[in-house]
Amino acid sequence: MSWRSTRVSPLATHHVLSGAPLYAERFDEVLSFHEPGLAAVRRSGEAWHVRLDGSPAYGRRFLRTFGLYEGLAAVVSPEGWHHVRADGTDLYPERYAWAGNFQGGRCAVRERSGSYLHLTSAGAPAYRARWRYAGDLRGGIGVVQGDDGRSSHVDEDGRSLHGVWFLDLDVFHKGLARARDELGWTHVDRRGAPAYERRFAAVEPFYNGQARVERFDGGLEVIDQRGVTQVELRPPPHAPPLEGRVLARTPWGRVHLVEREGEAPFVSKWTRANNDREVEVLLALRGHPGVPTLLGRERGDMSDQLRLRYCAGEPVGQPRRLRAYPEREALRITREVLSVCAALHEAGWIHTDVHPGNVLAGEPATLLDYACAVRAAYGRPWRGEINWGVWEYVPPEQLADYGQLDPATDVYSAAALCVAMLRGAPPIRIEVERHLRAGGWPAVRAAFLAARHVEGLDDLRAPLARALAPALSLDPARRPTARRLTEDLAHV
Repeated sequence: MSWRSTRVSPLATHHVLSGAPLYAERFDEVLSFHEPGLAAVRRSGEAWHVRLDGSPAYGRRFLRTFGLYEGLAAVVSPEGWHHVRADGTDLYPERYAWAGNFQGGRCAVRERSGSYLHLTSAGAPAYRARWRYAGDLRGGIGVVQGDDGRSSHVDEDGRSLHGVWFLDLDVFHKGLARARDELGWTHVDRRGAPAYERRFAAVEPFYNGQARVERFDGGLEVIDQRGVTQVELRPPPHAPPLEGRVLARTPWGRVHLVEREGEAPFVSKWTRANNDREVEVLLALRGHPGVPTLLGRERGDMSDQLRLRYCAGEPVGQPRRLRAYPEREALRITREVLSVCAALHEAGWIHTDVHPGNVLAGEPATLLDYACAVRAAYGRPWRGEINWGVWEYVPPEQLADYGQLDPATDVYSAAALCVAMLRGAPPIRIEVERHLRAGGWPAVRAAFLAARHVEGLDDLRAPLARALAPALSLDPARRPTARRLTEDLAHV
């Protein structure tokens, strides 16, 4: 009986041969058999390798085991990841944060420091260099990533193959590797040179001289190694006409309310760009109160349409025109918006565009429009060019051309929203037209920055002013977290 003919059972609890169990034992999980006829198994929190008859190949037990490759298996011990031989003995004494499988006498591992490297089949580092990431070698060539995030090819001894660095990269297949540069995805040869001039949104490896690719307009086609289209598999999709009542219209798209007989109403949000960022955030916050529920998505050439569950409530107001709210109602809405912000921050995102037009005053209040959300945390702020947000509500750091944003950005904007609801007017007011005529938009921005230094909260109740003042600090480090501000506002 050959282990090559065996299969994992449908429930992955044992192995079968021609549909019949190989042994009476049952495990929590089994993996396929590998040379020399051993399979990784796991039961009751312990893992090991078994023979064809289900008996243990050795006496040791691990937290997790994987298949043997080139006679060596990656295992997880309480002390860390490492490799063992078929008899369960250690290949080396070191322990790692992660370990891959051996291929071509090399194996990628990650040190506890976070750096990657390749080991030899003797368990020693194959070279002195360390990488931000290192993948499996194929044909003696692998992909490594430098500290700047760019990737290149190296040989089994860590030597550069061509010296060209890409945004993303794959191993070679049939002499060409998938690669992404600033223009998009392409295929490159062993010199690191593109095989053709075109770029795509996605490419597959070549198979017998042809590869399936996705164009930037959403169309699919098959190309040859010159980049010439051989057949179009799917034309670019085009969005159908939007139905329903227009709720909002901007230069970038529209929002419609769709009400069909016998169906729950939903909102259709169409943009001429893409909603990738908003989709990712909505999925991360799915089920949280005050966050729109994503129902579906339909992408087309020059369009991206989201279907969102309808949320009750009218917008708090226009960014520069809103009514005054009773203090109790203003505080409720602010606390509920801050609750969404806190969940957003814990998921590693910040909203960056909190203002009256993006908040529905329902119960609970709903925070809308995550198109400007950016990945950031207090210890890992977002940095880059900034050109969005309503200037009356954004903190000083968001009024810069190039700036740094962290969760304190949303805390400031939520506090500014609260002030606006209490006053029935934007928290900061300047004569935009006068400053625009005097010095253009730089003068307008300077006026907004100057106003932040003189605007006070003397018109608010003292306890409420004391709670909001730190959140409106010009120094982001002095602002409370979203959760802390929520708690402070609950006791004013």
